[in-house]
Amino acid sequence: MTTTRRAFLTTLSGAAAAAAGTALLPSAALAAPRPRRAAAAVLDVVSDVQGDLADLRRSLETLHGLGTADALVVNGDLVSNGYVSQYEDYRAALDSRPHPEVVLSTFGNHEQYNNDPFDTQVDRFAAYTGMPGVFSEHLVGGVPVLRIGTVAPSVGGTGGPFVTLGGEQLSWLDSRLSEHAGGPVLVLSHHVLPDSVSGTTGEDSARFYDRDFVEERELLEVLGGHPGAVFFSGHTHWSLERGDWAVRKVVSGGHPDGFTVVNTGFVQTMYGPDGKGGERALDAAAAQGLRVEVIDDGTVTVRSLHLKTGEAIRTLEIAARR
Repeated sequence: MTTTRRAFLTTLSGAAAAAAGTALLPSAALAAPRPRRAAAAVLDVVSDVQGDLADLRRSLETLHGLGTADALVVNGDLVSNGYVSQYEDYRAALDSRPHPEVVLSTFGNHEQYNNDPFDTQVDRFAAYTGMPGVFSEHLVGGVPVLRIGTVAPSVGGTGGPFVTLGGEQLSWLDSRLSEHAGGPVLVLSHHVLPDSVSGTTGEDSARFYDRDFVEERELLEVLGGHPGAVFFSGHTHWSLERGDWAVRKVVSGGHPDGFTVVNTGFVQTMYGPDGKGGERALDAAAAQGLRVEVIDDGTVTVRSLHLKTGEAIRTLEIAARR
């Protein structure tokens, strides 16, 4: 990524994040009693299963034990290589454990790791997930949830860029965010924005996470104009224990408050920096994800969790924006 493109974004943290209405709370804050407010919607979010069905089953058990959510999000890389047999095994594992009736899934890069035509890959994904293609809008408890994904094969194979959004999808995303500008909008993407969350930013970042989107600039311009957008991305497998698991992003020329970006964690293997501008596997036994609550007043609370134990890691509270 060039210096010019890096200057296009700013990360808000600490006092600046608080001023923008975003509070990052340490895990200890979860132990303090908090007044219960009516939740308009509760969503459980996992990503990057990649064939780790034992951990998927355990994760579903853990999330169910925390109370029933209104929807389950599987944020991409449901399977290892996108084969029919893998989807069948995935569905069998998913259906073997209690989970919300509503399951929303995004199309990841691992769904494309085979030699079938792109349309076949998308049709197969849709058949096993019930999703209407790679992008769509859903209401969960009245809360708008937007899925985005590629409309064309990966440009660089397994090295990316992975996502071509196309003009139609970008226009659709902008119009839906504008339509719902009076409250929070949850945007689901398997792939990550540059200089945003875990693995994409800082001195220890993995340098290849700066090229997931072909129309990166156009996407950032759309998101940057909508401070109520909460963008959830997976793909990196980096730990939700890191301080950069969630950030506010400001886009030049966009809204001064920016928008929120949150890492959705992983089911299959934790990764982290290798000290050489890349990454390495750190813990094959780990699994982390999110529970997201949208309160009636528009506040969004995101809790990062250890999926095998239910132990809370951190809490993010995003103030309502009117």
